[in-house]
Amino acid sequence: MKTVEFYITKEMIGKRIFATSAYTARARESLGTLPAITERMLATADDTAVLNPLIDDSINEVFTFIVRYLPESIVEFCNDGYRFAIKAPENFPADNGGKLEQCIESYIADRALQEWYANVKPDEAAITAARTQNEAATLQALLTQRVKPTRQEEKL
Repeated sequence: MKTVEFYITKEMIGKRIFATSAYTARARESLGTLPAITERMLATADDTAVLNPLIDDSINEVFTFIVRYLPESIVEFCNDGYRFAIKAPENFPADNGGKLEQCIESYIADRALQEWYANVKPDEAAITAARTQNEAATLQALLTQRVKPTRQEEKL
């Protein structure tokens, strides 16, 4: 068994949410959406009290997904973030750790943003849901990927 560990801060997730909502609002405005509507789409630091429970729910969701494939994995909630310890078999690809961290961070931010949009602009939530589903598929592929043993390893 090998352990893939990483730490994702609430600040990292928040920055991703703020940037994504800002880019999305600008893009919609350039397509003709009224500024009054796009302004509501912007998630800012002032919205942290609303976003934090959505982020925590997203963490719980992704953790449930992870343990479906790697049941001995854990996530710890800390004051400023989340520590992941993913317990994987020995034939788990070594380079998947960084990919998992990026995918999980994206999933958490987009899933929280999806819930944010459900409250402020429901049609945008459907678009973000499609992105979240793609990230879930990528996460599943990363969690289930294994390395074939080489012929030399088979002889040992």
